Amino acid sequence: MSLQNYRGFSRDAWLLVGYSFISWLGGNIAWFIFPFYLKSLGFSYTDIGIVFSMSTIAQASVLLFSGPLGTKMGYKKAVLLGVFLMFIGRLVQVAYPTIALLTLGGVLVGIGMAFENPSYMALLSGEVSDEKRHYLFSLSSAMGTIGSAVGLILAGFLPRYLSYREVFALVLVIIPVRFVLVLFVRSVLAETEKKLKLNRSLLVRIGRFALPSALIGLGAGVTIPYMGLWFNQRFGTSLENIGWLFALQQFIMGLGMFLLPMIADRFGSVKTIVSFNGSASLLIAAMPLSPTFLIAAVIYTVRTILMNIVNPIWNSFMVGFFKKEERSTVMALNNLSWTATFGVGQYLGGRLFDFSLTWPFMITAILYSLSMVVFWGFFGRAETKGYKPEPA
Repeated sequence: MSLQNYRGFSRDAWLLVGYSFISWLGGNIAWFIFPFYLKSLGFSYTDIGIVFSMSTIAQASVLLFSGPLGTKMGYKKAVLLGVFLMFIGRLVQVAYPTIALLTLGGVLVGIGMAFENPSYMALLSGEVSDEKRHYLFSLSSAMGTIGSAVGLILAGFLPRYLSYREVFALVLVIIPVRFVLVLFVRSVLAETEKKLKLNRSLLVRIGRFALPSALIGLGAGVTIPYMGLWFNQRFGTSLENIGWLFALQQFIMGLGMFLLPMIADRFGSVKTIVSFNGSASLLIAAMPLSPTFLIAAVIYTVRTILMNIVNPIWNSFMVGFFKKEERSTVMALNNLSWTATFGVGQYLGGRLFDFSLTWPFMITAILYSLSMVVFWGFFGRAETKGYKPEPA
């Protein structure tokens, strides 16, 4: 397999790739600047953790039914609904920066993400054959990752000239562009495919992906939302330098995602996922031991790339186990497992960072490692294609 596999995608596939770029650009402006925005309003780590976790809990709650509902209403309509709710949520957070309304806005954003993400992935999977699916997923993630790098550069640079609130408000210009791009995409789900039967066999297959995802989500929630603040507090690093660091990670990761499908073709999806995520688990434990910002930045950059670059391979490997009409539900429930535990982790991380700048990293490393042990236990004998786990 070669880079030639990135050719021949449909117009709708390219629209969805463009959507990924715009989505991650705006999303990472919001992700990066939001903690500093809240800090500038006088909130503590614990307060920030509450705002984060309530948004994530709302997302997790809606993910219980957003997958089947997305199948019923159509993936395109579900994405559009999600984008609209995200816009309203961000508008509330910009216009009314009180703790109650910031939390309410976060809840709306979380609900919007619960509708948007699973149906987007299902919509994308319908635009390509099984043989080239991990190439389209990697292309979408690569362009999204490059978009996020641009967003991080902007979020780190613009506070020189604008307030945190004004930088955060840029997402209100970007989100409508996402809406317009999806409007031009046709739905891939025919009326005859909008019936879904949830049975024990389907839930068991979902569960085998959901458990390792849940462990990763819990570990990520403890540390990742607070990394910008940690660099700033531990080393006195400026926002601009932190933004450039995060952007560099995204650029490298975006380029690497173009090559990763070929690695998965050669070694298998499971070995690729376990080797990359397992290595990242060791590196996160070394973060609090770093004596300087430069060393910590290098470790964090390599860790982030190893942990996230395999996401499209994971998603492509997973959806290959399910029928087209099952995929939105699969993505939703898998996202639920990650999101629910990520929300718990955010709250725990907020409490932990108020008392220690070391322990959160150790806890994350343990949970990441455990997730890979579980994933290998379920899929260690699987090949990249063709394997179906036996129902329990």
